[in-house]
Amino acid sequence: MISKAGKTSLLRIAFAMAAQRPFPATTTRRARRHPLALAVLLAQLATGTTALTALAPPAHAQQATIAFDVSEGPLDQALLSFGRQAGLGVVVNASLTKGLRSNGLKGNFTAHDGAARILSGTGLEASQQGQSLIVRAVRSSARTTDMLRVGGNLGASQGKERDRRGADDVYDLDISTAYIDRATIERFKGKTPSDLVNGIPGVFSGDARNSGALDLNIRGIQGPGRVPVTIDGTEQALTVWRGYNGASNRNYIDPFLIGGIQILKGPSLTRHVTTGIGGAMVVNTLDVEDILDEGQTIGAEFRLEGSSNAVRPRLPTLHTGEDYRTVDGFPQQTPNIPYTDRTLMFQPRSGGGGANVLGGEDYAYRLALGWRATEDLDLLAAYSYRERGNYFAGKHGVGYYSHPRSSNADDYILSMANYWLPGNEVANTSSQMESWLFKSTWRITPDQVLQLGYRSSSSHYGEVMPSRIIESEDRSAVQWPLSRVDTQAWNAEYKWQPQDSRVIDFYANFWRTDTQSDTYTAGGFPNYAQGPGFPLLRNTALANAQNARNGVTLSNTLHLTDQLDLTVGGSFQHESLTSTDAYFGVSDGWRMYPRAGRREERQGNFQFEWRPFEALALSAGARYSSYWAFDDFLDSHQDDIRQAVTTGYTTRYTTVGTYTQAEREALIEDQLASNRELLELEIITQEEFDEIAALLLTDVPTTYSVDHQGVWQADADGRFTKAGNVCLNGSLETDPAAVGQLCQTSAVSEIRPASATKRKDHGWTPFYAATLYLDDYSRIYVRYGETLRYPSMFESTIAFSASLDAEGVKPEHAHNVEVSYVYDLAQLLSPESVADIKFAYYKNKTRDVIERDPSFKFRNIDKQIIEGVEFQGRYDSGRVFADLAINYNFKNEVCDEQTAALLSSTNGYVVGSGVIVPSCVDYGFVGGYLLTQSAPQFSSSASLGGRFMDKRLELGTRLSYYKQYENADLDWFRRNSIQSGDGRLVYTFNVPFSWASTMLVDAYATYKLSPRLTMELTGTNLTDRYYVDPATRSLMAAPGRTIKLSLTGRF
Repeated sequence: MISKAGKTSLLRIAFAMAAQRPFPATTTRRARRHPLALAVLLAQLATGTTALTALAPPAHAQQATIAFDVSEGPLDQALLSFGRQAGLGVVVNASLTKGLRSNGLKGNFTAHDGAARILSGTGLEASQQGQSLIVRAVRSSARTTDMLRVGGNLGASQGKERDRRGADDVYDLDISTAYIDRATIERFKGKTPSDLVNGIPGVFSGDARNSGALDLNIRGIQGPGRVPVTIDGTEQALTVWRGYNGASNRNYIDPFLIGGIQILKGPSLTRHVTTGIGGAMVVNTLDVEDILDEGQTIGAEFRLEGSSNAVRPRLPTLHTGEDYRTVDGFPQQTPNIPYTDRTLMFQPRSGGGGANVLGGEDYAYRLALGWRATEDLDLLAAYSYRERGNYFAGKHGVGYYSHPRSSNADDYILSMANYWLPGNEVANTSSQMESWLFKSTWRITPDQVLQLGYRSSSSHYGEVMPSRIIESEDRSAVQWPLSRVDTQAWNAEYKWQPQDSRVIDFYANFWRTDTQSDTYTAGGFPNYAQGPGFPLLRNTALANAQNARNGVTLSNTLHLTDQLDLTVGGSFQHESLTSTDAYFGVSDGWRMYPRAGRREERQGNFQFEWRPFEALALSAGARYSSYWAFDDFLDSHQDDIRQAVTTGYTTRYTTVGTYTQAEREALIEDQLASNRELLELEIITQEEFDEIAALLLTDVPTTYSVDHQGVWQADADGRFTKAGNVCLNGSLETDPAAVGQLCQTSAVSEIRPASATKRKDHGWTPFYAATLYLDDYSRIYVRYGETLRYPSMFESTIAFSASLDAEGVKPEHAHNVEVSYVYDLAQLLSPESVADIKFAYYKNKTRDVIERDPSFKFRNIDKQIIEGVEFQGRYDSGRVFADLAINYNFKNEVCDEQTAALLSSTNGYVVGSGVIVPSCVDYGFVGGYLLTQSAPQFSSSASLGGRFMDKRLELGTRLSYYKQYENADLDWFRRNSIQSGDGRLVYTFNVPFSWASTMLVDAYATYKLSPRLTMELTGTNLTDRYYVDPATRSLMAAPGRTIKLSLTGRF
């Protein structure tokens, strides 16, 4: 037995260690200091237990091996057993180990190695000081950047511990991230999936209200493969054609099944995660820990929600198979371009902004069951359903959107409130979703875990092609039938981490996704007929697509020494796209080809992580990747499809000369000579001859025109630049005869059979990072990485208004730099508080960007440069909490000499006018996709809240702001376009939409009616603002004020 004095001494030691922050060599995250929270050891000492209080061995013995036999089980119990066997006191905040388990430890190890294995995968670390082992949460280092606790990491805890760590990772990891915990997802999931990312500065979703899905935009980077979204390690994105208005990279997701979301900003070699040029979104679905409390074996959670601001949609009845001449309201004169089809229109209802959460037009529920069948087996089953009608727009702040449209070059957004009236119903915004989720986790042995998952969702949602809105007589009245998307996903994750091995820390994830969609994205019309010769109506707007992906992700970490780790990994993904749609050629009217193809991508990577001394951590690695793609539709229709291939360009302009007096007299004399012969033959009289001579004196011109024709010469790289075009290179600006004349450029094309070719490419890219720890509470890190993005399935298959160039395209090559400063403020405040700030500078330079050119072909343009700064900060005292995040994107520049030259010469250039498109413009070139992916230059989010009544009541509010869209280059182009009536530039296709400066106010109140029943009241857009989302492709106002009431019960 230890004496009372001995116990007092150990208590003092433990408290002293809790008040200090040792500077570990391999980690940098401090333990949160809670002086009143005793370690497991202290709790034992207080009760007089002495089995765990053996004194530490002498210093020289700390490296000796010890025979350990620690059973698998709760982590706190494993630590107690480990401390007893090692002769060490264990000091740890009890909240850190709550809900965590250990695989145990058997074999001969030093105390250092044994502790590391006990804590492996828990997010905790230990350092030995004297006679005690101090356990704390892992701080960030270059090492932790590739060990994010996100999808696919079975060693990570789930539930509340997952969310706590996700929030810490924003400041603890050496990469810019954002985290959305389960409570925030449940609270602010909003009307559409895009609302999930509201409140995250620099992160938006494209075409937010007309897609039923997420199309992530991070710091202005968006598009297929640029920002992959994974759900439990699986991918199922579909790129959907939006006519001339671009494309949408859709990720269909049910917010009701999500446990947590981590957003990575920028590329990395993060283990288990696929990142693109812009970063990634990693989604974890619900786990048993989200449903069951600690110690609970079986239980369930039921959630019920009701929201205001919705009305049941009045869906149209299609007339497929009927003679259009017998259908009332169908345009009889234009059956093949029926923009004025009255059978698809209705009068929008008014009355938005109400607070009736029980109206029944927006309701949802979820039932989740959890069962810890044994200590080694967990099971989860969940079902969710949501049905929501069309929402109402806001009523206030409509000034920006209420201008009259004075020119065809005007932004449609500026006049939209004249059609979609404030407070009125917004058509095509309803949705219905039903989902299932099943998971099982089997701890095969203490060092092996297998998790199987299955997810299924069926979604019906409103959407309409953007061009069908714009061209309609009454834009706000168009209501199309609902689209449908069915998704299924399977995955099997396996982790093996032998206790006695330094070279095996293995992870594998095998997965498959199947997506079947019938969406109104084909480009036609729901009711379409060719004319009197073929009068039967057909639905040419509905497109079928069947997409399947199979993939595998593998990785293994080798702990080569205590200071050096090596992680190797790889991934493989095979994608196939088919369609049941028939192809009728041009008779389908405005309908795109049914895309079909196959695509495969592989990659392998390695990364060394070296910690040479306490204040420095370094990492270096590389990735090898390759791909191939093949257009199956084109391959089966090569005899039916012809392509116009541009082989070159010609130039032509005219100059004006002035005849000398002698030259003019000679011209007059030539014409008089023939008339004299007529006079001599007495065919005309002298009087008539004199009249002719008098007319010639006035009619013969004093000037003459010279036609100049030439060839636009390509440069050494085969690109057509301004320097090779006589119209644009400035050589005519000093020629008085040419100034004011129209210089035209014409494409030289030839029709060739379209042939399917297997496209493929490969390459290496490096990654480097360094972290310098300035002191116990602050650090600076620098990251540099390169990434290749290969052409997506959409960019590899033929279609209307967006198809692959005959020569193919190269992969995009991105170069990313990030520099960040992180500071832990908690040591300046109360011991129980959490407070951090993080400043980051980032720059992304992407070469060979794949973009649609003025000829509607995908090709590589020179570069895009995005540069900006971010700030993130948080504070939580336990009673009061707040956070602030700011993104300022001060540069988004796109450069390409050929695109600028083609746009300048499309409709001819007036010499001397100076109306030449610059080679570098903000956001992107007119007619391309990049311009429509613009994100706000400045965005911010702030939240403030408090916990009351012994934390039974929580009140909070959130303010989100983004700055008005401004683009001087685009304004210049509009002013000089044909559509404005004052110029010659062509401004027609893929017109970008703007937005006003917007401040959104949200708030909530959560009250625990009992330990197992919680009620929450949430209000979004409380000021009922009329606004549109950034990066929208459709004229659709966002939802107005919405009130939601939810009840969550556990049993």
